[in-house]
Amino acid sequence: MAYIDNTRPHSHCAYELTLCITKDEAEALMPLFRRALKDARKCYDKYKDIHESGEATTAQQNKLMEYEYKVEALKSVVMTAETLRR
Repeated sequence: MAYIDNTRPHSHCAYELTLCITKDEAEALMPLFRRALKDARKCYDKYKDIHESGEATTAQQNKLMEYEYKVEALKSVVMTAETLRR
C-alpha cells in the first residue's frame, strides 16, 4: 500500500511516495534492497570517476545525478528496514 504524505518538511517535492510493509515483508525484501543498493553504488562510482576526470558528457552527468538519488533513496530504505528488524 502506498499513500501521499504532504507533512514531511524534508521532502524534495510536494509529496513523497511511502511504502507500507510489515516486518516480515521487510525481512524478505532486504536481500533485494541490499543488492539494488550495491548495484546503484557501483554505477554511481563509475559515473563519478568519469565526472572527476573531466570527460563527462551531459548525459553522463545526468546519469551521475540519477544514481546519486537512487543510492540515497535505497540507503534510506535499507537503514529503515534494518531498524525495523531490531
